[in-house]
Amino acid sequence: MYSYMKRLVSLVVLFLSGGFASHSLPLPAADLSREQVIELSKVKTHKLNLKKKDLSGLDLSGIDLSGADLFSANLDGCKLDGAKLNGATLDRAQIRKASLVKADLSTASLYAVVLDHSDLTEANLSNSRIIGLLNHVNFTRAQLMGANLGADMANQGMAPARIEMNNAVLTGADLSNVNLRHAIMPNANLQNANLHKAQLQWADLSRTDFTGAEIAEADFSNAILDGAKLNKANGRDSAFGLNKSAKP
Repeated sequence: MYSYMKRLVSLVVLFLSGGFASHSLPLPAADLSREQVIELSKVKTHKLNLKKKDLSGLDLSGIDLSGADLFSANLDGCKLDGAKLNGATLDRAQIRKASLVKADLSTASLYAVVLDHSDLTEANLSNSRIIGLLNHVNFTRAQLMGANLGADMANQGMAPARIEMNNAVLTGADLSNVNLRHAIMPNANLQNANLHKAQLQWADLSRTDFTGAEIAEADFSNAILDGAKLNKANGRDSAFGLNKSAKP
C-alpha cells in the first residue's frame, strides 16, 4: 500500500511539473496551409481575413499579405521573409521567434503585438504603429522612419500601453523621426543607428549603446540614461535633454 501511494504521489508531482506536457498536450496544427493562404491572398475583391487564425510554424515567405486582417492571429515561429504586410492589421498578434527578414510592414498596425525574439533584419516598418512586447527583437538595418512606437497615453490601464524592447538589437537601423516616447528599452544596441529627430522623451534607455549613432536634434528630455554609452554618438551638440541626464 505504501509503495502504491508513493508511486501515485510521484505521478501527480510529475504531472503538475509539466513532465507529461510533451506527450499529452501536442501543439495544435495551423488552421491553414501555405498553399491555402496563397489562394486566399489572390482574391482581391475584399480584404484578406485571417483574423484569429493559427498560422504558427508556416512558411509564408514572399507572400503578398498587404492590407490583410491578422488581428489576434498566431504567427509564432512563422517564416515571413520578404512577405508583403504593408498596411496589414496585426493588432494583438503573436509573432514570437518568427523570421521577418526584409519583410514589408510599412504603415502596418501592430498594437498590443508580441514579437519577442523575432528577426526583422532589414525589414521595412516605416510609418507603422507599434505597441507591445519586442524583447530581444532583431531590427538590424531595419527601416523605422516615422514609425510610432510611443506610449498610448489615452489607454493607460493596469498594464500601460507602451513598447517594451529589452535587449533589442537596432544596429544600423534608420529610426529618423521615430516616436519612442516612454519606450522601455534598456540594454538596447543602437550602434550606428540613425536617430535624427527621434522622440525619446521619458524613455528608459539605461545601458543602451549609442556608439556611432546619429542623434542630431533627437529629444532625450526626461529619458533614463543611466549607464548609456553616448560619448561616441554623433550630433550630441544639437540633441535635446542631454545636459542634465547624460554625461559625455
